[in-house]
Amino acid sequence: MSKPRIGLLGTGPWAQRTHAPALADHPGLELSGVWGRRPEAAAALAADHDVPAHSGESGLDALFEASDAVAFALPPDIQAPLAARAAAAGCHLIMDKPVATT
Repeated sequence: MSKPRIGLLGTGPWAQRTHAPALADHPGLELSGVWGRRPEAAAALAADHDVPAHSGESGLDALFEASDAVAFALPPDIQAPLAARAAAAGCHLIMDKPVATT
């Protein structure tokens, strides 16, 4: 049986220190890639974990296609529309923040 593929959305401190290391080191899953709003930040974090980097609209689609689920390390006002888009693409959602700012 193949391991679940989990993508990461976000490249900030929380993604760098918590989400990416936990996902990359988990023996029961595969970190399928990192998406960031800033291409250089996505590239740096992805390189740290030897996974593909994604940015921009087409990068979102590519990460969703390569993933069974996506984990969110983004501010609530940014993650809400991306969560809806990921769900519509058939990805499970791993979220630990509120989906909205109010």
